Parts: sequence; C-alpha cells; structure tokens
Amino acid sequence: MPCPPVPDAARTSALPLAAGAALFRSFWMGGYEGADHVNSQGVPLRTNHHNGHARWYAHDYAAAARLGLRTVRESIGWRAGTRCDGTLDVQRLQRLADAAQRHGLQVVWTLHHYGLPPGVDFFAPGFAPRFADFCDRVARALRGRSDAPPVFQPINEISFLSWAVGSSDLVHPYRGGSAQRGYELKCRLVAAALQGCDALWATEPRARMVHTDPLIHVVPDTACPAPDGSGDPEARARWAAEAQALTESQFEAWDMLCGRREPGLGGAPRYLDVLGINYYHSNQWAHPSNQRLHWHLGDARRRGLDALLATVWQRYGRPLFIAETGHVGAGRARWLDDVARAAERALSQGVPLQGICLYPLLDRPDWEDPTHWHRSGLWEVPQAAAAFRRVLDFPYARQLRRWQRALPAVPTAPGAAPRAGPASLPLPEATPMNTTTLIVFSHLRWDFVYQRPQQLMSRLARRMPVLFVEEPVPGAASEFLEVMDPEVGVRVLRPHVSSEGAGFHDAHTQAVQALLATYLQEHAVQRYWLWFYTPMALPLAERLQPEGVVYDCMDELSAFRFAPPELLQRENALFACADLVFTGGHSLYESKRTRHPNVHCFPSSVDAAHFARALQSDHAAQAHLPHPRLGYCGVIDERIDLDLVAALADAHPRWQIVMVGPVVKIDPATLPQRANLHWLGQRDYAELPELIGGWEVCLMPFALNPSTRFISPTKTLEYLAAGRPVVSTPICDVAGPYAGIVSIAASRCAFVAACAAALALSPAARARQAEAVRALLSRTSWDGTATAMANLIEQHRAPRPAARPAQPRRQPATAPQPQPVARTPATAGRPEVALRARATRALEGAVPLSATTTAP
Repeated sequence: MPCPPVPDAARTSALPLAAGAALFRSFWMGGYEGADHVNSQGVPLRTNHHNGHARWYAHDYAAAARLGLRTVRESIGWRAGTRCDGTLDVQRLQRLADAAQRHGLQVVWTLHHYGLPPGVDFFAPGFAPRFADFCDRVARALRGRSDAPPVFQPINEISFLSWAVGSSDLVHPYRGGSAQRGYELKCRLVAAALQGCDALWATEPRARMVHTDPLIHVVPDTACPAPDGSGDPEARARWAAEAQALTESQFEAWDMLCGRREPGLGGAPRYLDVLGINYYHSNQWAHPSNQRLHWHLGDARRRGLDALLATVWQRYGRPLFIAETGHVGAGRARWLDDVARAAERALSQGVPLQGICLYPLLDRPDWEDPTHWHRSGLWEVPQAAAAFRRVLDFPYARQLRRWQRALPAVPTAPGAAPRAGPASLPLPEATPMNTTTLIVFSHLRWDFVYQRPQQLMSRLARRMPVLFVEEPVPGAASEFLEVMDPEVGVRVLRPHVSSEGAGFHDAHTQAVQALLATYLQEHAVQRYWLWFYTPMALPLAERLQPEGVVYDCMDELSAFRFAPPELLQRENALFACADLVFTGGHSLYESKRTRHPNVHCFPSSVDAAHFARALQSDHAAQAHLPHPRLGYCGVIDERIDLDLVAALADAHPRWQIVMVGPVVKIDPATLPQRANLHWLGQRDYAELPELIGGWEVCLMPFALNPSTRFISPTKTLEYLAAGRPVVSTPICDVAGPYAGIVSIAASRCAFVAACAAALALSPAARARQAEAVRALLSRTSWDGTATAMANLIEQHRAPRPAARPAQPRRQPATAPQPQPVARTPATAGRPEVALRARATRALEGAVPLSATTTAP
C-alpha cells in the first residue's frame, strides 16, 4: 500500500534551509566509487586501491576542483574504514578531510557503503548500536576539520542493499531468494540509520543528513504472454499491479525514516533531511520479464527524469539532488546532456534540485570481475594504480563545461530563485583565438614533472584548443597515435613509431608527419599556430602551414647532457621561422635577445594558491620521519650537486634530507645513501604542497656547471609560496631576482650553515620574510604569464600571404631590455613567408640526427 505524502507540518520539522542558502558548494559535483562489500566470490572489494584513489586522493581532489566540481562524495566505509584491531582509521579519514579542505572541496561522507567489518552481522541484535558507535567515532574524528556544517550519508542505498542481500548473491551475507528477508533488512538498516543520525548530531548538531536510493520506474510487460499462451487479461492486470507495487516500494525506506511506515522504528520527519536520487539508464524496466526500457533506443514507455523528480518532491517536500548518475563508453556525454535537460525542466517546474553528482569521477573495475573496467568515469584509468594515469574523457568534460554555464553555478534553497555564482571552471573566452588550435611540440612528456609546459598549456587551453605532440615512442610493432586528454582543452598526441632512436630522431620524421597529418585532416584542424619547446622537432613542421610560430625557450638545451651536436643549428633555423620567442628566465633572455627581433622574457612563475596549501599539511610518504626535515623537489639529474647533498646529510645526522623527483640521465646507483637521506621518487604535482608542508627548509642544491648556467628554477617561487625558507647555490636567476629572500651559499660549508640559520629563524625574521614573499608573489602568476603570451599571439594574428622565397630577418637596431612582462620591440620585423620555405632554407646543410636531448 503506498504511503501518503508527508504533510506540510511534518515537512517543516526537518532541518530548514535559510532563504537563498545552498546545501552544496557547487551545483555540479562528483563522486568516488566506495563500495567495500564482499562480492559473490567472497572477495572483499578495494575499488579505490585498484584505480589509485586511495593513494592519489589529493591529485584527484585538485583535478575535481580545477573542473569546478567543488562538492564531492567520498566513502569512509564501515569495512574499509575499520582497522584490523576494530578501531576507526582516524588518520586516513583526517588526511582525506584535510586534503579536501586544502582544495576548497565540500565532502558528502558516506559511512556505510554495503560492507561490514569482521564480526558484524546485519541480522544480529546489536547491529544498530554498533553502527551508531562507528558514526560517533567518525563525527569526533572529523570535528573541526571544516568551518562548514558537515554532510553525512549514514547508509548508502538502503533499498538497493536490502534487495541485493535478500534477492541476489551480489553482497554478503547472501540471503538471496528471500524477499521477506530483504524487507527485514530494510527495517534493520533504517533503524541503524536513525541511531547513526542521532550519534552524528550529538557531536555535530549542524550536520546535514543525506539518504540516497535509486529512483526507478517499472511498467507492466506487454511482450510476455500468459503461461497458457492466451494473453490472459487477468495476468496482465496482475502484472500491472505488481509493477506499480515495485515502483512504490522504492519509497519504503524514506517512508520509514520519516515515520510514515513502520513507526515503531522511531522514524520522524527530521531524519528525512536531504534526499539523494541515484539514477542510471537501467533504472526503468518491464515486469515480469525484467527487460530494460532502453534509454539509447528511446523506449516510449520510459518516464522522464523531470517527472520522476517532481514525484519525489511532491511526496516529501525535502531538498533533493541527483546523487549518482552516469553512463559508459561513448554514451557518457549524451547521457549527461539528457540528465541536464531533465534537470533544467524540473527546475523550471519548481523542483528545488540542489545539484547533480557525476558518478564515478574515476573509472572503476566491475564488482564481480576486476579485469573489466566500465569506462564510466570522467577520468579513465588506463593502467594499474601503481602507474597512476588519469585520462580525461574529453567529450564528457566538454559537455560538463557546457552545462556548467547553463545550470546554476551555485544551487539554491527550495523556493528561492536560482542565483548566479562565481564560475569555478574557467571557460573559453569569446575571442577570435577560439577558432585557432595551438600545436605544441615538446621534448617533455605531459605526465612527466608538472612544470612550465603544463602550467602554460592548461591555461592557454582556456582560449584555444591545444594539441600537445610529445616525442615519439620508438620500437612499436606498428605506427599509431596514442591520444590522451589530461586537462580540459588539452589533447596529448603520443606517436608510436616502428623506427629506432631517442627523442625527435630524424628516423621518425616521416612517420610522425604522416600520423599528425592524418589526425589534423580527420579532426578538421585547418587553422593553427605552432609552439616549440625543442628545436629538434622543427623538421616535423616542413609540411605544415601555420598562422604563426612560437619558440618558448625554457632551457639552454644545448648545455644539457647528451644534447645532439646539431641542436644549435636547428635552433638557428627555428629563430628564422619563429614569429615570437619567449625565454624562461633573464639569463636566457640575455643570451637570446640578439638572435631574434621579437624576444620576450617570461621567467618561471607560480600557482601561489596551490602551494599555499602546504602551510598545514604533511604527506604519508614522509610522515614517519622525525624533524627537522630539509627537502628538494624536482628532476634529479646532472644539475644536482650530489656531493653537496651527501655533505648536508653528513653534517647533521639528525636532519632528515628528503629528495623528491625522478632520476634521469644519471645512474640511480650513484645516488648517495645515508640513514637520514630519503629518495622518494617522482610525485604528482598535486602532492607537492603536502610534501613541502612537512619540511622546515627547502633546498636548491644545484651544481655550478654549464647545464645550470641559464636555468630559472620553477621551484624557487613554489617553495616561497609554501611559506618555507629557501637555501640555494648561487644560480644566476636565483641570486639576482631573489636577493634578500633566498639564502645563497657558494660552498658546502656555507650551504650547511645557511640551512642551520634557516632552521633557527626567529618569529620576527620569519614574519619579515613572509611579508617580502607576499609582495613578490603579488607580482607574478602563471595566469598572468599565459595571458601576456596569448595577447602577444593575438597581436601577431595577421593573414599570411602566399609563399615566397625565404628572407633573412632584420636584427633590432637596439636590443630590448629584459622585462618581467613581455613587450614587443619597436624595431621588430618579420618576413611574411610560408614556414616550409623558411624552414627548408634554414635547415640547408644540417647533419643527420644521431641523438637527442633527454627531458630535463
């Protein structure tokens, strides 16, 4: 028998929303799969270990925040969150909470996600009190971790879990075939949820309680004949009644929570606080055949999501949001569009929808078959967690960006008019550049250390699409182009070629040209600029007709170990082709400014907000180390003075020296080993604030050799933004611009002494230094650098006349002076000729390529 709607008086008993207030930090949100039950094969699920989220949560939170998803669903899990000794894993929980807080995320915490810790039984008399005790421990662990009222979901999907246990073998304890047992479990879960709410409110009176369940629609089957083949009308009537009963059964748990059903459980309207709607393509089916009403085929028997949402609102009058929705494979973007359109209709009809949660954000393996991945996430995970790769599904993300503009950026309370909010996700600007693509040739892989190319391209992609062409991968059985979408607007093209040779070897040129030409033709990329990070890729441009060429000289690659002898000749050719030249530091600018009439100095900058999160954090990889800690993060190659690092460790055995970064171009066996010297390997950019947050002093132990003569270390500003004192060897682009802020030491003894002085800084000295750093950081940002570069490109966007023979560039009469913000010299000139002609002329006499530069 269907329950009547909750009366108006009962509705007002639940926790109210202030006029115009929003439940969630963003209308669009995302969830991480957290099922922790024992599956039908007796295997406990560890989904977040398979996709790497358990380890890389900070990176995942940062990625979600960059996409404007400011609210996330995260599962604590009664089984997953309980240690072997039966206690709550408080440290893990607090690490998650602190990381979310640093990235500005609101978390909806799920306490029970199907699984049970050892010794707990759904059907035992003490089940509800034991769960309430777990809730109490969670509330105490999270108390004070956020200024905003916490949001809890005591038990995930009471109705689904009851069905899974009572009618299937999907979830332990496998009571399949007993619908009555399933209803009994539903009552027990509701009782536990009620006691859990009380326990959570006892510690956090402001907490909001979410209760999620699938929203379904069942219709009587018209294709199944009666058993005797006659199509008995009575059977069809019975099916119709049963289908209606199944549809109504979805409300049983919510009715119990608000006291309209099974009042002996103790339900009351205040418990039914916020309703979470879980909705997928399979939520509608026919009875008794159980055949799906296929969404992708447009089955006419399906009921619109907006109508389903309206039914829930009319029945309960409580705030609601779509707590889970998503699709698989190529259907993800279309599904999101369909759901968003339904949400828009529901909002226009007065349904106070508070948000839409894309679920899952990260792809996940099947519960029953861990080798089968659903391809359902906003990010796919193409490799094992140890390799840690996330590939953004670009069509899905593009659809999300579109709807973030259309639906409220900030949700509203029931009865309040939709209100505009700050756009969390930067959207493409309405400039002519939107029609032009930026093709970038880089010797650095996108998933290597996150530095200048990634910082700039992720920002320039807000203005124009970016195709990031990496060095080829040699030795493939057949040639193909690997495509990845790591950021919105950035597509990485990684050529795999059958030829041999390192980097942009001449042996690869023909194959890479063919792969790139095919891609550009298939994707109708006709207007583009070229952007080079290495001159060694210049031969790839011979068949291209760009609107312009940029050379972003971030390092003096010819001074690096294993640099090919022809690199300087290729660079001369690139200077002849380029319209704009950018340099990564003042020393490089002084070295290059006489070789081209349009050189602009753009030193390394910083995302200050990202590193400011280091002020109250630590990383699990170093949490066991005592203090004081002195650390370095960056590439570990011939530019690092390993003898200096060893001397520092030897000088003070109590000091813990932490070295973070990949080891390249040097033998790892040559790294000095000490009890207080710790090599942590490459870490993700999102982890760096946590690592630096656990250090007292930041190090730049660079060797003084040709490879460091022109470097402008990105980490200088990153360290300072993290609020840590910095000690460096006398690198030109550090000693000059950061004099008085960074301690400079020219010898090993002086370096050790400078570190000791940094550890001993008085509070007053630290305050003076912090003020100086704030002033410094206020003058620079990667956002500002990317904008200045984009403006220069826009200034040079002029139609290119037909190709004519190459002409030498005029040199400026007076070389421009280096500026913190780029400017164009008045004497700048450029020959308006086709790139192919210029490059061919410039490359005449080039020797065959025998080696290439290894990524610094």
